[in-house]
Amino acid sequence: MSWLRRSAPIAALLAAVLALSACAGGGSSEPAADTTGGAGFPVTIEHVHGKTEIPAKPKRIVTIGWMTEDIVAALGTAPVGVPSAWGGDKDGFTPWFRKQVTEVLKADLPTVLKEGEDPDFEQILSLQPDLILAPHSGVTETQYQRLSEIAPTVAYAERPWTSGSWEELTRTVATALGEKALGEKLIAQTEDRIDAAVQAHPKLRGTDFLYGLTLPEGSTELGLYISKDPRVAFLREFGLVDSPDLGKALGNIGSDDFYGAVSLEKLGEIKTDLFVGWSRSASETKATLANPVFSRWTPIADGRFYFIEDETMGMATNGPTVLSIPWAIDAGFVDELSKATQGGSVVRPAKP
Repeated sequence: MSWLRRSAPIAALLAAVLALSACAGGGSSEPAADTTGGAGFPVTIEHVHGKTEIPAKPKRIVTIGWMTEDIVAALGTAPVGVPSAWGGDKDGFTPWFRKQVTEVLKADLPTVLKEGEDPDFEQILSLQPDLILAPHSGVTETQYQRLSEIAPTVAYAERPWTSGSWEELTRTVATALGEKALGEKLIAQTEDRIDAAVQAHPKLRGTDFLYGLTLPEGSTELGLYISKDPRVAFLREFGLVDSPDLGKALGNIGSDDFYGAVSLEKLGEIKTDLFVGWSRSASETKATLANPVFSRWTPIADGRFYFIEDETMGMATNGPTVLSIPWAIDAGFVDELSKATQGGSVVRPAKP
């Protein structure tokens, strides 16, 4: 299993988003680059593989997995190594991360890490990190031990590829960098943007939803994400609520799973006001909407769905951070979400 991705029929589609990592808004929405202050060191962080002590404020940070590079940059430090962002540009960077590093921090862009079944330990060693952050990743215990020989390493708290809400992940990274106060400031700034968007779209409040994806060819199941998944938690920020049938739809899932699936035969038993789905292409969206069972499902038949084909928007909302959330709002995400709740049948196409 790749250290960046997972695979299998539905898992392949769901996990392609894990490789995830328009125009940005005005200056008022840009997180500050202030790095003064910060908590004292050493700092100790607990995670699934044990406890990690960070002896001093890190200056050369490598991030593994998803979202963490945004938070590090927002807290005022340009990472020295990051994964290639799904939905990024030809160099592997999202527009909000590139802008933060080059325009706000006025720093060099980091080295993009090589992908494979394991991290490229030699490449990471060559970057001379003093901290490796992987709080939203699939780093195994063996990989963690190898990485810890290079530099103090922080893994995920409990489940692979699960880190709770974007606020929780921000606080974890801010603690590691000794920037708790700045972390709280960034959270407050981002929450203000979200609150303003909700006030502009009051009909979102109380709408229940399910978050899944398109149907693979020949599939008899619809993949759905768990309530603790960051993309699901993110939608709740805008006043949406989990469908009461989410638990029934997911069934019994493993402790390491961030998704489940419901049989198309039982889809009619699952009630929800809105379906939000990630799609890999226009053809997949078209085929899914043409599926005779899926198309008869109430939210789809009523036009209450929102499919995201645009990889950059998919990254911004599937891996929400203090950098990507303002970008997504400015790029129309909440406008489109609100339209979908009212039967507007929204499909956000991929960029040409």
